[in-house]
Amino acid sequence: MVTIKDIAQKAKVSISTVSRILNEDETLSVKEETRQRVLRIAKEMDYRPKRKKVARSRPVIAIVQWISSFQEVEDPYYYTLRDSVETECLKLNLDVKRYYRENYQQFFDDRQKIDGAICLGKFSLKQAQEFKKAISRIVFVDSNPDSSKYSAVTVDLEDGTHKVIDYLKENGHRHIGYIGGREYLGPEQEPFIDIRERTFLEAIKKDKDLKCNEDDVYIHQFDGQTGYEMMMAALSKEVIPTAFICASDSIAMGALRAVSEQKDKERQIVSVISFNDIASAKFYNPPLTTLRIDTKTMGQMAVVLMAHLIKDNSMAPVKVICQNELIIRQSVKSII
Repeated sequence: MVTIKDIAQKAKVSISTVSRILNEDETLSVKEETRQRVLRIAKEMDYRPKRKKVARSRPVIAIVQWISSFQEVEDPYYYTLRDSVETECLKLNLDVKRYYRENYQQFFDDRQKIDGAICLGKFSLKQAQEFKKAISRIVFVDSNPDSSKYSAVTVDLEDGTHKVIDYLKENGHRHIGYIGGREYLGPEQEPFIDIRERTFLEAIKKDKDLKCNEDDVYIHQFDGQTGYEMMMAALSKEVIPTAFICASDSIAMGALRAVSEQKDKERQIVSVISFNDIASAKFYNPPLTTLRIDTKTMGQMAVVLMAHLIKDNSMAPVKVICQNELIIRQSVKSII
């Protein structure tokens, strides 16, 4: 690391002169040529001043959302996840600063004012490395770019997907379709294959009792429009699955609307099952059978981990996996 002493030696001036120039001391009487020489050498040597410790009454935690603020309004899952983190921070007397995809640069600009970062969503490994370089205390929620390096709180979606499939089988469904979304990580837009999608496709291959044709799988975005359009496309075919797994409640909302608009009775009884159990899921028509993901507990555990990191930043990475619960309502029909 370059020091003031290194700059002073190269500029052939005293250490105090370099210090006063870099700190913009207006009382310093020095030739403008000398001032510019010191500034130029400091820049060439990539000099970075030590962070000044700012006295704060309470730690400040950055909540870094992987989506934009506009997308958060449209996505109940990430909204409730962020809200649960903020609520727990309030309980533990931790101040909060929010950052979204549209103002990530502000997060790096504010790094001297931040004691830790809780990152919500799916981040690329490169993004994680950049965050870690800026803030030493970091906890990921919903996914983990590298479990050997970062603490994280996630949910067991693989187990949850098997619960969903098993419940459909219990109700007689063997021909099952899937509607999901494709997500892309970081500025490089790396494609991310969702755990639910991957687990579903693996299960179909292994279970000889189940059937899913290649064109029974629909992948677009995690929103209601995708659910509606993909389900309408599926229901227009001659042979259709008796049930569809939707990767989120938002997708399921659109899928249920498409089913409700069908005039053919066979298509009116197509079952829909989903993930998340957002607050409005019980008011869908019909009420949605869905796998509950406990965003409240996820947020609480993330803040607990952060509180431990503030006390002891040498703590080894911790992996917390939250379990899930299948909430049975009326959107899955028995065909036994």
